[in-house]
Amino acid sequence: MRTKGSKCVNCHVRLSKRRRSKNAYWKKWVTAISLALLASLFIPYKAGAENTTLYVEPQSVKVWGVGESFTINIKVTGVGGLYGWQIKLYYNPNVLNATGIDEGPFLKTQGDTLFNFTFNQIQGQVAAFDTLIGDVPGASGTGVLLTITFKAKNIGNSMLDLAETETILGDKNGNKIIHNVIDGVVQVVPAIYDVVIESLIATPNKVADGQTVDIHVIAANRGNRTETFNVTTYYSETVIDAHIVNDLPPGNTAALTFVWNTTGVTPNATYIIKAEASAVPSETILENNVHEDVVEVVKGIHDIAVTSVFCSSRSTYKGRIVNIYVMVKNEGNYTETFNLTVYRNDTAIETKTVKLQDDATEYVTFGWNTTDAEINATYLLKAAAGLVPGEENFDNNNYTDGFVKIYSSGLIEIEIVELTPSDESGHVVSSFAAETTAYFKITVQSTSLEAEQILLTINLFDSRGTAIGVVSFNGPIGSETTTFMPGFPIPESASLGTATVYVNILTDWPHLGGVPYCPEEYTTFEVVGS
Repeated sequence: MRTKGSKCVNCHVRLSKRRRSKNAYWKKWVTAISLALLASLFIPYKAGAENTTLYVEPQSVKVWGVGESFTINIKVTGVGGLYGWQIKLYYNPNVLNATGIDEGPFLKTQGDTLFNFTFNQIQGQVAAFDTLIGDVPGASGTGVLLTITFKAKNIGNSMLDLAETETILGDKNGNKIIHNVIDGVVQVVPAIYDVVIESLIATPNKVADGQTVDIHVIAANRGNRTETFNVTTYYSETVIDAHIVNDLPPGNTAALTFVWNTTGVTPNATYIIKAEASAVPSETILENNVHEDVVEVVKGIHDIAVTSVFCSSRSTYKGRIVNIYVMVKNEGNYTETFNLTVYRNDTAIETKTVKLQDDATEYVTFGWNTTDAEINATYLLKAAAGLVPGEENFDNNNYTDGFVKIYSSGLIEIEIVELTPSDESGHVVSSFAAETTAYFKITVQSTSLEAEQILLTINLFDSRGTAIGVVSFNGPIGSETTTFMPGFPIPESASLGTATVYVNILTDWPHLGGVPYCPEEYTTFEVVGS
């Protein structure tokens, strides 16, 4: 038989346990009361019924492979004065496991809350409730009530079913808020592991030894899992470089650029350039992990050539500016930087620095100020390109052609200061194809203070001396400069080769007593096949 003392000891023990578990008992009591209140005390009303919706976001989820985790939100939109809620969500436990539940921020924007949840992985059920505490207004608008994390167990489909009859929204006064419900769906599909090299382009595909090649690679993830892998480039099985592609999402691509320095590579050979993506775990499709291109490496050649020299005018006043046009060509296969100098006889006029890509041509313009030239002297023009490192052919670095005669200022009132073959915009060119139009830029300068009547004649002859075009202008020109841009059709019958254009300025036609204002000017150009 128990004694009174022993009974008191037991009571004391039980009371001590109650005190130590006070918070746990209180939470369970509040949970039970809250669920009961939410389930039975809210009185339905239709305010907001057409606008308030409880829904799963996203409504459709595709999971790539077993073992992948994902989260969904339970959201409410168009609600007014939400004070508390109770939600039950059902899912297929053969396909998914619920692994985590978190309270959303919507109610907490109005104050402290009481939140609790349970989930049953065997039955595939998540139950949760949340309520504000104290005399605070409810939350209105749109927001997240609950976030649930799932893990895929098996391949298959699962509804995310918000049980409409077991889902309650309520306001501060105990009224149920009528609302619409939209469920979600999850599809777990087999995992696909497949990284590929979609393209490889090597530029340029022909280089001189010692030059660099840019290798542009597009890698892609054609699987349905985020992947990390290496991409390595090779020339004939020798590694060039490797890049890592981190966390490439399904369906995405990564653009990579590698640089191959061909210094030390044996020239006059064709090399296979390859990019290879490393296999990712469980990948079985490997034939698309490699892509190839070819690059030809040739023996390097350094060769700069001066191909033509001509001037804007064959005669001028002392002190005037004469433009000298020099065409240079890079006949090697390296980009070259060099000095280009023009001379009058053996005296340097000007030097310029030129940079040319391989196989490129360029017109370089020099201005010769004739202030220090001798009157009535004729000067021969020459251009010389400085040697570049490694150049062996020196014969084509110099070009001599054309002359300029200097007259005393005032002896000639009207002169031709420029005669150049050009395109229709006035840019210098050196050749015209048969059956096209040849243009010439002719600039006339007058020192007269008044308009002067002139006769300008232009005659074209092909390489056989056959006339292929004649044009004239008879009329006044003003002081300073006047520019003419006549165009001449080059007939199909014109002889190919070096053609000549002659320009004269006279007071009138010779049979009417006209005399020249200045010496005849001429220049040459090439007629090429159409």
